[in-house]
Amino acid sequence: MKPTRLTKIILVILGMIGMACLIYYYVQGNEDEHVKGEQTKMEQSKYPGVDIITDTFEEETYHKAVHYPKFKEQVLNTEMSKYVSKMEQNFYEELDKHDVDLLKERPAQFYLTFDIYPVTDGIYSIVFYEEAYFGGANARLNNKVFLVDLKNKRYIKQTEIIDDTKESREKIYNLLLNAFKESKEYGSFLNEEYLKEWIENKDHDFSNMFLTKESVVFKFDKYEVTAGAAGMPEIALPFKEVREILSAEWVDKLNAQDSSDENEEAERDEQKVKEEEKEIEPAKDTSSKEKRVALTFDDGPHPKNTMKILELLKKHDAKATFFMLGSRVDFYPAIAKEIAENGHELGNHTWNHKDLTTLSSEMIKQEVEETSAIILQATGQEPTVMRPPYGATNKEVESVVNLPSILWTVDTLDWKTHDPQAVLEEVKKNVRDGSIILMHDIHETTVKAVELVLDYLEENGYTCVTVSQIL
Repeated sequence: MKPTRLTKIILVILGMIGMACLIYYYVQGNEDEHVKGEQTKMEQSKYPGVDIITDTFEEETYHKAVHYPKFKEQVLNTEMSKYVSKMEQNFYEELDKHDVDLLKERPAQFYLTFDIYPVTDGIYSIVFYEEAYFGGANARLNNKVFLVDLKNKRYIKQTEIIDDTKESREKIYNLLLNAFKESKEYGSFLNEEYLKEWIENKDHDFSNMFLTKESVVFKFDKYEVTAGAAGMPEIALPFKEVREILSAEWVDKLNAQDSSDENEEAERDEQKVKEEEKEIEPAKDTSSKEKRVALTFDDGPHPKNTMKILELLKKHDAKATFFMLGSRVDFYPAIAKEIAENGHELGNHTWNHKDLTTLSSEMIKQEVEETSAIILQATGQEPTVMRPPYGATNKEVESVVNLPSILWTVDTLDWKTHDPQAVLEEVKKNVRDGSIILMHDIHETTVKAVELVLDYLEENGYTCVTVSQIL
């Protein structure tokens, strides 16, 4: 049957549509390959298969800083996300029970942070710490352990590792009792009756236990087996002491990790010596009549956004100051190093973004010094300035921290609006010679905002320098 004119037209149209689709998917496929290539390069953290998500937020009645791991496998992310969401929901429910006016005077604090411990062959211990404070009182401290097997895309139960028998429990009790008594940090706070009740409680499944490369570690909640002054104590038992209570499978798995890698520490010490021997170049004389501003970025580094911002700064021959969280530098040391190698200033923003005014002097010191140490380890340079999270500082904080405390004069509100144009308008309204501009490199929308801001500053005769150059 001879095709009609209408049929021919339809076939031509369908052919054109088909060709357009082929071209689109070809281009899109190539773009996706490029993007995936970039993500593979830029999202690789120090811990293979694991990245970190940071969510900080400041409201009139509360401050929040949440950090949690993101895995390549979605099946693992689902359970982790459920836990994080539940902890946040619990906080908001408790927040609703408190007087708003009191909270405005003393905002509530919610911190959900974690430590990560590589064990062996794609296995990690993830140890969460939840701290919640409401109006400076009613502190809530808890911990939660996840044992992750990336290779097999599953979570490991502690009872797979420990042979849970009466004999094993007795052995664990004696080991813990001796370790507590020998501990200078926890020994005087131990309640032996509580420890005995804990070990004899058949309902618990050792869910507070995690692994490192050298030890089995038991992490206890506040008041669980010690007085409150001990906080959340943890006791590490070397593998050689606990072999008898491990399942046969895990004796084999952990045997290769029985001795720690001494080379890593030696390399760090060698690098530190080399850096100390380097001559410090004198600072360039930047005194002039030009208009200068300091762009500052908080809460990073971020595996994608920070790298894009570095490219934009390079394009405009601009320098900036990056106030980095220690917990993120731990995950992305290569990006922190990239910041330093591009000539930008390194800033300390504490380890976990806690409000320093709510902490003891010892805790303030720990938050800052551990961050400085990880920045030095990653970059070979020590941070030169510090920015207290939320801009919260007082005389005690200033007396403890041995770095200049830097706030800002222009808050772009990029963390709130997520609108590049709105960020630019804030800069236009408030910028002047000597301004210190606050932005956050963990937000994707901030990348576009930086591009707009750099164009505007350049067009209006501003030079972007570091905070220390401004000061």
